[in-house]
Amino acid sequence: MRRKGGERWGEVAAVVLLLFQGCSPVPESVRTATENQPPIAALRSHPEAYRGRPALLGGRVVRAESLRDRTWIEIDGLPLDDRDRPRSEAKSRGHFVAEIREKVAESAYPWGRVVTVWGKFAGLVKGQPLVAAKEVYLWPRRYGQEPFYAPGPYREGNLGAGWDPGTWW
Repeated sequence: MRRKGGERWGEVAAVVLLLFQGCSPVPESVRTATENQPPIAALRSHPEAYRGRPALLGGRVVRAESLRDRTWIEIDGLPLDDRDRPRSEAKSRGHFVAEIREKVAESAYPWGRVVTVWGKFAGLVKGQPLVAAKEVYLWPRRYGQEPFYAPGPYREGNLGAGWDPGTWW
């Protein structure tokens, strides 16, 4: 039995809606609240003016540090695309720190992975803007476009992911 054209368009529309649903992990309320967010440099130069305001930032993980009851993630800020994923080919906008209010293993946020953070701006820590994170979304790796491991075996935080023959070869 052959289907009519109208039924087929209904199925196609349902599939398209399912594909577009969940394109961004960021809730729409956060996106609208942070539409006119200042750049990281402004957050650094006027921390008191932005304290308590909603923040939506993203970038590459530089380092994660577990403290007694919280975790700090230092992130090299990058602009976000229309899906709120950091654009890995873009120029850095400066570093910021995301604070998670629980202790998380440092290996959960490895060096070089891209993350999107939303929460509230909470001032400065070590001279960097601090975001009290409500959520830190770790994006899946894009093979061939993002590093699989640190570029050198002796980079900070890398405990021998590779071997460098040095000048002997």
